[in-house]
Amino acid sequence: MNHSGVLRMAVVGCGYFGEKHADIIGQLPNAELAAVCDKNREAANRLAQRTGCRAYEDIEEMLAREQLDAVSIAVSETFHLDAVRPVAKAGKHILLEKPIARNTEEALEIVRLAEENQIRLMVGHVLKWDGRYQYTAEAIARGELGEVISMYLKRSSTNGTVKRLNGKISMFHYMGVHDFEAMLTFAEPARPVKAYAQWVGKKNVPYNGKDTVFNTITFDNGTVACIQLCWALPEGSLDFVACAEVVGTKGASYIDVKDQGLSIYREKAPVEYPELTYWPEYYGHVHGKLREEISHFVKNTLNGEPYAVSTERAVEAVRTIDACFESLRTGMPVTIER
Repeated sequence: MNHSGVLRMAVVGCGYFGEKHADIIGQLPNAELAAVCDKNREAANRLAQRTGCRAYEDIEEMLAREQLDAVSIAVSETFHLDAVRPVAKAGKHILLEKPIARNTEEALEIVRLAEENQIRLMVGHVLKWDGRYQYTAEAIARGELGEVISMYLKRSSTNGTVKRLNGKISMFHYMGVHDFEAMLTFAEPARPVKAYAQWVGKKNVPYNGKDTVFNTITFDNGTVACIQLCWALPEGSLDFVACAEVVGTKGASYIDVKDQGLSIYREKAPVEYPELTYWPEYYGHVHGKLREEISHFVKNTLNGEPYAVSTERAVEAVRTIDACFESLRTGMPVTIER
C-alpha cells in the first residue's frame, strides 16, 4: 500500500450502486478513484468520463495496469466470487457490496481467498451506519433490554422492483439480507439453528418473483425471530418500508423506516418520496449512510483498524438465507448446518 495517506481505488461494476461508489470515492479527501471496470464497456466509459478516471472491461487488465490499494466490488452477488478471485490474488483490499455471496459455499471461498492472499475484506452492510439499528444493537449489548425474547423485522418494496429485476435476483439477496444481518447482530452471541419459511405468490408470478415470504428463525438460546419480506406494494407508493421490533425481558425497541420526512407533489405526476437516509444527492455530492460506510472502509484500511462489519456474520446471514431457501423448497423446517 502507498504511504501517501490516500487510498488508491477502483470500482468494479458500473451499474446503479457502482456509480454511487465511484462518486463517493472520488469525493473523499483520503481516497482516489483511479479506474472503473465493467463488462459493458459503454457503461464503464460513461462513468469514467463523468468521474475523470480510466475505464476497463477486463478486471485483470485493470489490475495489471493500475497501481491500486483497494477495489470496491459492486456487481450482482451472482458474480462476486468471479470478481473477488483476481482482485484477492493481486493483493488488493476489497470492499464488497452485500450480500457477501449468493450462497454459503461461495461466501466461504471468498473468505478463504482473502485469508490466503492476506488482504482485508469488508462487506458493505450499510445498516451498520444507520443509527436506529446501531443504537438498538448497543442498547442490547449493554443489557438495557435484558435477554432478547423475540424479534420481528419487515422490509417491503413495490412490485415495480420485481418487474425490473424479472427473476434475476431474489428478494432475500436484494433487500432481505439487511434484516438477516441485523437480526444476527441483535441476537449475539446466540446463533441461529433452525429456519422455516413460507411464501405467497399471486401478484408477481409473471415476473418470476414471490409476493411475500415469512421466515421464522430459532436460535440456540430459544430466541425466535420472524423476518417478513414483500415486494408486492403498489407502484407509486413508498419505494420501501422497513421496521424492526426487538422484545427483551427488560425492555423493547421499535425501528420505523417508513417515512423519511419529505413528500414532493407535482401536477399530473406521482408523489415522490426522495431517499434521504442512505445515499441522497445534494450540493453535487452523495451523502448519507453509504458515504459513511465507504469512508469507514477507506479510513480503517489506511490505518489498519478493524472494520465495523463482521465477515463471519456476513457469512452467517447467507447461511441462514440458504436454510430459508431450502425450507421454501421442501415446505419443512430446516436445521442450519455449519
